[in-house]
Amino acid sequence: MTDTRPQNELSLVAQLAAGGYWAARAVRQLEQGKYSEVVTICREHLESEPYLISGRLAYASALYHAGQTESAVEQFRRVLALDPDNMVALKYLGDVSCAAGEVAAGLAYYRRVLELDPHCRGLKSPLKKRPTEAARTITLTRCAETHPPRKKAPLREIPFITETIGDLYLAQGYPELAAEVFRKLNLRGEAPRITEKLNRAEGIIKEKEH
Repeated sequence: MTDTRPQNELSLVAQLAAGGYWAARAVRQLEQGKYSEVVTICREHLESEPYLISGRLAYASALYHAGQTESAVEQFRRVLALDPDNMVALKYLGDVSCAAGEVAAGLAYYRRVLELDPHCRGLKSPLKKRPTEAARTITLTRCAETHPPRKKAPLREIPFITETIGDLYLAQGYPELAAEVFRKLNLRGEAPRITEKLNRAEGIIKEKEH
């Protein structure tokens, strides 16, 4: 799969890795699916540089892909201890929680992601289920919804197309995004209540336009 990161970012990571910078080498190995090598590199260096977030995040991701979920969760939480707003760590802790049946906890992590970036434009991580590819760099871009609304964010930028996420968007005052989610769910033949929620979101949009 083609890497979608900016060319200058790719070049920088490659240059740092070629220069021997261990965190960059770990990221490069992670992108190639060499998880055991990433774990080895990170364990060797994190002991002396425990506060390096990029290295800790690469370590957590490698553990996750290697099936060591409990250890990965511990490392993602350590990332959050250093950077409470780290969206990659928040997103994957949400994934792990939901996969374990801890839906309330998972939604709390997802809600935090939406609070940080309502349009989720900053979350550029294509990690799915194992086996997958490496986490991508993120950029936080906070922006409030304005009226009349600007061009709607494409659905591909909304990472969680679920009824609950639509409800969260609506509750947080983003009816345009909520409507997009509910429209997508309608195409899947969801329950009639989705149509009711779509109508509610569209009604709020019309009220704000007048």
